[in-house]
Amino acid sequence: MLNFEKTRTEFQEILAKPIRELGLKLEGSPLERFVQQLYRELEAKGLHKFRPPCYLTDEWGCPSGEPVIGIPFYLANSDLAQLERDMNDLEDAREIMMYMRHEAGHAFNYAYQLYKAAEWRDLFGPFRRAYRDNYRPIPFSRKFVRHMAGWYAQKHPDEDFAETFAVWLTPRSQWRKRYKGWGALAKLQYVDRVARRVGNVDPIRRRGRTDITVDEMESTVGEFYRLSLPEEIPLQELALDTDLADIFNISRKRSNGVRPAHEMLREHRKLIVDKVAYWSGVQRPIVKRLVEAICKRVEDLGLRVDVQRESDYLTEFTVYTTALSMNYLVRGKFIHP
Repeated sequence: MLNFEKTRTEFQEILAKPIRELGLKLEGSPLERFVQQLYRELEAKGLHKFRPPCYLTDEWGCPSGEPVIGIPFYLANSDLAQLERDMNDLEDAREIMMYMRHEAGHAFNYAYQLYKAAEWRDLFGPFRRAYRDNYRPIPFSRKFVRHMAGWYAQKHPDEDFAETFAVWLTPRSQWRKRYKGWGALAKLQYVDRVARRVGNVDPIRRRGRTDITVDEMESTVGEFYRLSLPEEIPLQELALDTDLADIFNISRKRSNGVRPAHEMLREHRKLIVDKVAYWSGVQRPIVKRLVEAICKRVEDLGLRVDVQRESDYLTEFTVYTTALSMNYLVRGKFIHP
């Protein structure tokens, strides 16, 4: 992550502005087409009465029990989107729709109060179960669908339903074929049955209450990013140097056909983080901090790569990062003495 105070000059003025004074609106913004795409998908699935209102806020979300969808404010403005890309990892169109479908699953659950039904509880579990951010998933469990990174359906019954709904809603997901023989299929069939039953029925809750909206966000853009800066992973916790020297083992005397290893890693950082988080089940912010810490150490060590073998280095680095992440998942630390 770049230090937000050192970001490109043209963004310094934006960083100093209170978010509520930026005049951000969902209507007419780049986000509007995604909202309309969601509504078209709902219509195509026979949900003629369900159109969850969307609003701009600080992060993706659906306030518990409220049939509304919150979307990060930075996606409504091209300059803010570029700033987010510099600071973190900006969602692409595919990821935006994944989030939209997931949050629509929460909103659908709340709009029709499905979580109160015995069948819902039998399939997904108790809605009032304590919510744990640090959940420990069972990788490759066939009781749950796969949609968001980190085996996210296993986090909570409410997330299980939202993920199931998202898979069901996704065009051309072929969920019947893909999940044939899985325990998750019964959940998908439940969503399909419920959607057919309520397709022409008005929601029990047509309107929901938002949490903080973009017009209420008093903090400046700079303060928003300052508060969201992740805690760095102390490099002394990682036995990196020997491992990294083995991965990037180019002679220091070589001068032709090489380039700095940290440049290569940063070009592929988002993809590495996405894939390690998806398959390991470790929360993405933790994987992101890990990869950034390693990239920094690679740069400090001055390690280089053979440009004709970059795919080999990327494969080994990704496997190495996955092994560290799995160690964290199982034991709570990346490295154990």
